[in-house]
Amino acid sequence: MEIMLKEIHHRVKNNLQIITSLLRLQAENNNPMHRAIFDEAIDRVNAMAIIHEKIYKSDALSNFDLEQYLTALSNDLLRNYAIDKEIQVEMDINTSTVYSKNIVPLALLFNELISNSIKHAFNEQPEPKIGVSIKSEDDRLLKMVYTDNGKWIENQGASFGRELIEAMTQQMDGDFERIISESGTEYRFELVNLR
Repeated sequence: MEIMLKEIHHRVKNNLQIITSLLRLQAENNNPMHRAIFDEAIDRVNAMAIIHEKIYKSDALSNFDLEQYLTALSNDLLRNYAIDKEIQVEMDINTSTVYSKNIVPLALLFNELISNSIKHAFNEQPEPKIGVSIKSEDDRLLKMVYTDNGKWIENQGASFGRELIEAMTQQMDGDFERIISESGTEYRFELVNLR
């Protein structure tokens, strides 16, 4: 069974890489104004591909090393955006594992948060910082706090990114609030369906 599951994850990862390649080809044939839309789609697909790469290489398919995964994903996103500032990312995670079935919505949520910070928050921040804190409250509830120290510049209307954050939070039977202050932006999540 474990060999079969690893093979499935390996095939899914390969299919996601094909999708990424197709999106890159399509982006090259479009005008530069549409390029950002394709780049965002590529980042979302890459977030899922990293999951399957790590699950494929893992000895324990039932659990997933959350801190290692989020660190790899944040490093990948920072490399992809290649901004001219070094962004400091601090993680404080006191739960060692999350069931692998819940990693995809959590990964898409985290991908959206960090990419939104990179795109919208740090234009006028000389020392950009992102903080992630995830703590177990009991056997079922995780509390996650995501912060950045930037000043957000974004469209006032609803965005696809915000809708994706709401959808992924709902998928994990959670809720969140967003707090904007002089020191930056903070998201507070309570996520139930992770353990």
